[in-house]
Amino acid sequence: MSAIASMFSGGESTTDNPASAVTARTEAILEGRPAAADPIASLKKLADSLPSLDEVQAVAEDDTSELTPTERQQKDTTEGVIRTAAAAGNTVIWIIAQGLERAAKGKWWRRSHATYEAYVVELSGRSASYIRRLRSSAPLALETASQTGLVPNPGQVEETRKAERQHGTEAAILLFQVVSKVTEELGDKVTAETLSAVRKELPSALPEVPEQTQATIERVTRRTLGLGRGDDAPTSFEGNSNDGVRIRTPGNEAEATNAQDTTGNDDDIEDAEIVPEYLGALKDALRTLNSVDRTITKDVFAQAAVDPEGVAEYEKVRQAIIKKSTAIRNKALHAPKHAQKD
Repeated sequence: MSAIASMFSGGESTTDNPASAVTARTEAILEGRPAAADPIASLKKLADSLPSLDEVQAVAEDDTSELTPTERQQKDTTEGVIRTAAAAGNTVIWIIAQGLERAAKGKWWRRSHATYEAYVVELSGRSASYIRRLRSSAPLALETASQTGLVPNPGQVEETRKAERQHGTEAAILLFQVVSKVTEELGDKVTAETLSAVRKELPSALPEVPEQTQATIERVTRRTLGLGRGDDAPTSFEGNSNDGVRIRTPGNEAEATNAQDTTGNDDDIEDAEIVPEYLGALKDALRTLNSVDRTITKDVFAQAAVDPEGVAEYEKVRQAIIKKSTAIRNKALHAPKHAQKD
């Protein structure tokens, strides 16, 4: 079994794992071996493993109750199917690119199609220019998948290829691996924008020793994503608890996570009544964040951590604050930039 197919099998045979069967069959075709599995049937088997929609209990929009044991089982099963399908889909994209690279080299379309472009569109449903980009990115994508067990999508590989050109293949793979790990700590998923933000903050030269390279990338990642100044502990505090942490947006514009650093001071924010409705809502939110930032100090966390009456809930609340603040940051980070009208 190939390294890529094994990522989906977890030691199981391809017969038992639908996504692995799809990947194994595609690779068998590329290598000229007999292919035993029908990929359509394999994908159908994957879909059939989802819990029945009729058995999923509908709940009210404002229901925040704990999940029942049945709901937790349905959730875990469904999330497993989604992750497997997404990983299989990303892998198949790169295998398609590899196959079409062979077709381009052998000009196998020369008797059936007027152009390679027409051949690609008919065979894959994608444009030739898109496939060309995939073909150039496939080696790094598949090597990343083989080393990390995570399959990057095309947008993510565009960013790691930029890192590869500057720092080499191993550093590019480490970038994807480290950013994936840190964003998971934040309850989020790695994106091309996040990789871009971290990549732009890397030093011009990285250490030659792999362990030191990884440590450097991790420090930069934690600092860029707002987890302190890049020390190993994501929740540690240094100096003033309200110091802002610089973060780079995809447009490479430095912003401070501390709202006071962003605006200068609260008095600079116009009243919501004299600005457009949606901008007013954002400015109201910014005022609230300023207030929260002043309230939640290093000392508040320190006292809460040792308060015997709240010790049972402290960690739950701390993690909830991290996730909620990260969710807000991500909304702002991925929000569209202001577009000037003609």
